[in-house]
Amino acid sequence: MQRARELAEHGRYTTAPNPLVGAVVVRDGLIVGEGWHARAGGDHAEIAALRRSGSDARGADLYVTLEPCNHRGKTPPCTDAILRAGIRRVVAGHLDPNPRMRGHSVELLREAGLEVEVLDDDLFEKQNEQFAHFMRMGRPFVHVKLATTLDGRIAASNGESKWITGEAARRRAHELRAEAGAVLVGAGTARVDDPLLTPRNLPEEPPTVLRVVLDPRLDLPADGQLARTARTCPVVVFSGEEAGPIRTDELRELGVEVVPAPLEGGELDLFFCLEELGRRGVRGLLVEGGGETAGRFVGRRLADKLTLFYAPKLLGIEGVSLMGSMKVAGMDEATKFQVDSIGRVGEDVEIVLYPSTKEESVYRAG
Repeated sequence: MQRARELAEHGRYTTAPNPLVGAVVVRDGLIVGEGWHARAGGDHAEIAALRRSGSDARGADLYVTLEPCNHRGKTPPCTDAILRAGIRRVVAGHLDPNPRMRGHSVELLREAGLEVEVLDDDLFEKQNEQFAHFMRMGRPFVHVKLATTLDGRIAASNGESKWITGEAARRRAHELRAEAGAVLVGAGTARVDDPLLTPRNLPEEPPTVLRVVLDPRLDLPADGQLARTARTCPVVVFSGEEAGPIRTDELRELGVEVVPAPLEGGELDLFFCLEELGRRGVRGLLVEGGGETAGRFVGRRLADKLTLFYAPKLLGIEGVSLMGSMKVAGMDEATKFQVDSIGRVGEDVEIVLYPSTKEESVYRAG
């Protein structure tokens, strides 16, 4: 099962919006086939492993990180292939998190005479945290990423933010974009930084990501990188319901999808935006916007994961705050996190955190 988990990681930056899955076929104590799910629409891990094992699969054991599927989507059901191959025993890391499908394959295989064991280990479900979250909640798993100085500043007093972190941390950010499958920024970041928001310079070509902008006044520049590339890489802009039709038509002609959204206190309703993205099948969302955008997601307990890249620099009190204008009256009201991991990324330090209580997120630090 450890080997199956390792294999699943090969698809970390190419499988979105599908889950990570690894599979191993074992016969007489020897591995005779391995596979992983590499890309949506491609072979599932079980199919790849069975194909590599060939006739050796008959009477063998199949170890797979996620309950095999038994429905027909872009690919045939994996349960059919398992039965045809003559597998005698299946060990799954965790059940399908989709409430409508959970446990169905296990029952089908057992009824067909196979021995089936489900480990129900949190490690396997955490590997697919955004997929599991979406299946349970119907909205994307929100991963907030910020690059900051040691004193919690994300830009200098003049607004300059390129580059706070080093090249290795910036490359890591591209990986996180590919992993999520969708990236979100606020209107200020879209105007000032003019980002492209696509994952680049990765070993394998990632799937096309959805780029999302929170823009209540609908002032996304028509000559910016996002608008100019909207026909080749999708862009969704959430605007206030009172946005002008002329500006809306201008952006739509460029290929930008403009979605009216309700306002709360002059700002876009984040919950509405997440629900709308969920309806579009977005399972993971990397929030890369500035401190104001990050602060709104964190302050409203909508951040399911937080990754901070700390650069060994200081910008002082006049620098732009990590969490924008987020205000907390006392320690009892503070949003609390648990540290999941701390690591060196080039010259910078990466800290990964999860909300500290289950009420704030499906996942806690493991």
